[in-house]
Amino acid sequence: MHPAQHSPAAGLSRERELARQLQECLQQEQAELVRADVAALVQTAGRKSGIVDQMNLLAQARMQALAAAGHAATEAGMLAWLAAQDDAVRADWQALLAAAAAGKELNRTNGLLIHQHISRNQAGLQALRGGGQPAVYGRDGQQNVRTAGRSFVAG
Repeated sequence: MHPAQHSPAAGLSRERELARQLQECLQQEQAELVRADVAALVQTAGRKSGIVDQMNLLAQARMQALAAAGHAATEAGMLAWLAAQDDAVRADWQALLAAAAAGKELNRTNGLLIHQHISRNQAGLQALRGGGQPAVYGRDGQQNVRTAGRSFVAG
């Protein structure tokens, strides 16, 4: 086996490519959230999950390679390993961190959009349930709707 295959840097370019794909996926998800296109969101969620799974596998392999290189399988271990690498490897790492930060921000924004949809749906459900007024049932078991104001009896 070639020693580069066991290097923590071996999968960085693939990790960067997956991070780019994830950003595209998150941007697509954002557009679908704005359009409230639930069917498209389901497909995008599946694609996003697959990309994240691949990224996790590559990160695990990187951590294993880091440990095999005699460093702690942690962020601090990665930084210690990077200190002994050339500028190109450090640049690859920085590019991956930048892509991860951009993806995290897109994901945060999408979470806010999802929260808005949930709030709107809850408000709609609350309106359908009677606007928050407690249900009052009469002797006949039927729900009585209370209204504000006086009741008048004609007769």
